[in-house]
Amino acid sequence: MTTWLGRALLIAAVAATFANAIGNGFVYDDQLLIVDDPAVRLPLSAGLRGLHYRPLRTLSYRLDHAVAGMDPRAFHLSNVLYHGATAALVHALLGALGASPPAALAGALVFAVHPVQTDAVSYAAGRRDVLCGLFYALGVVAYLRWRRTGRAAALVLAALAYVLAILAKEMAVTLPLICVLIDRWERRRADAPSAATPRTARGLAFLGALAALGVLALVLAYGGHVLHIATARPWHGGSFATNLATVARVWAKYAQLVVWPATLSADYSYDAFPVSTSLRDPRALASVVVLAGLAAVARARWRRGDPIGLGLAWAAVALLPVSHLVPFRELLAEHYLYVPMMGIALVAAGLVDDAWARWPMRRAAVAAAVVVAIGALAARTIVRNRDWRDRVTLWSATVAVAPRCARAQYNLGQAYFERSRLADAERAWLAAAALQPDDVETTRNLGMLYYRLGKGDVAAAKIDAVIAARPEDGEARTLAGYIALDRGKPERAREYFDAALARLPAARAETARAGRERALRAARADGAAPGSP
Repeated sequence: MTTWLGRALLIAAVAATFANAIGNGFVYDDQLLIVDDPAVRLPLSAGLRGLHYRPLRTLSYRLDHAVAGMDPRAFHLSNVLYHGATAALVHALLGALGASPPAALAGALVFAVHPVQTDAVSYAAGRRDVLCGLFYALGVVAYLRWRRTGRAAALVLAALAYVLAILAKEMAVTLPLICVLIDRWERRRADAPSAATPRTARGLAFLGALAALGVLALVLAYGGHVLHIATARPWHGGSFATNLATVARVWAKYAQLVVWPATLSADYSYDAFPVSTSLRDPRALASVVVLAGLAAVARARWRRGDPIGLGLAWAAVALLPVSHLVPFRELLAEHYLYVPMMGIALVAAGLVDDAWARWPMRRAAVAAAVVVAIGALAARTIVRNRDWRDRVTLWSATVAVAPRCARAQYNLGQAYFERSRLADAERAWLAAAALQPDDVETTRNLGMLYYRLGKGDVAAAKIDAVIAARPEDGEARTLAGYIALDRGKPERAREYFDAALARLPAARAETARAGRERALRAARADGAAPGSP
């Protein structure tokens, strides 16, 4: 199979698998990162202005907006195009690492159509992972090109791709380590002497410089964010030991998602994936056993110079930045697997070549099994794309597989409330409150819901609880003002509105200002002294 025919089949598979994601709307963080971000609406001539956290992602959104405004189809189409380009680079990477043409195509197809990729590709805000993966793969391919040709232009391209990958997402910092792994693996595969060749020595020097460049880009783009994470989050489960136990379970979950992605979730936060509170947690012990088995397989394959060993090592190294060596809020997420899936693609290619060599008389059966497996993955992805269609479908699907996820219940309630499905919103928010009784956002939203339903007493009790827990909450005070107005207490309402205006930024104070004017008019109509402004 020629390289170009393989690439054409690969791109066709991406197009067919993700075509039904292009019509999806904006969901989850799309509102914050795209719709509400003024930097996205700036003209292309604005250059770097407004580009802050993960600047390459924001710049790509600006390009989409320049072409099609806020039409979500343009943003989703771009994601699919970027993903197709990344899959083509993964195909080139597998070929460069020695996979046969059929195995390289099979591995790239696993990367391209695997259901865990929907969390990055079918979700507009997942652009961070897709762009990171695109330039990550380009950087490794360019480095391999330099290893084979010695052309300086390839080194320059590798360095540029590395910086761009980091500017898309900080997870790309591991790229030099992957290149070191490839160097060591290729020397073992070739059974070369242990002494470094001049090219190898220059390569290691370049990788050292590349790592320094990456750290500089990381500090400049994310220094404050990383520092905040490092100082603001305690160990998961309360101690370093329980953090390790939890991370072992997270890694085992990732392995399960790769092998059997039947059940997928957009959110694994509290309490969808409960943390371990003891080293004796049976789930953690079982996870350690599974991971030890995978490590043993990886080591044995590595020692033989097998691509399966390199692929497993790649996946492990690529996961390190999101493995809570420094704890952060998101315990795990399917989109974290985007770059590690390149290693899994190499594993898949290695398995195909192994089967091809072991059963030369049954190659048709091997090919048929590969086609069926990839077809099953693609079919699951097509079905999963529908879950990302809008907020109600996404959070309904998430609650169905993770009913104890408080954030999913909260977001589902918000989606229902925006559609005026108040009974459904109440049910979801009550479920969220049962899971996290002290969550102020849920309590405030329930107060707003009960106000809409005309249940003034219940609404007032909810809002009073919010104000007691969070005195600086201007939106809660605004709602308290309207409740007081409806109860015929304009003076009390004015006090709430004044307190809200003292706390809210000007852009969000219009509702409080309008309420204050109503309170003043009501006070005058009642013949009461309205008080000084």
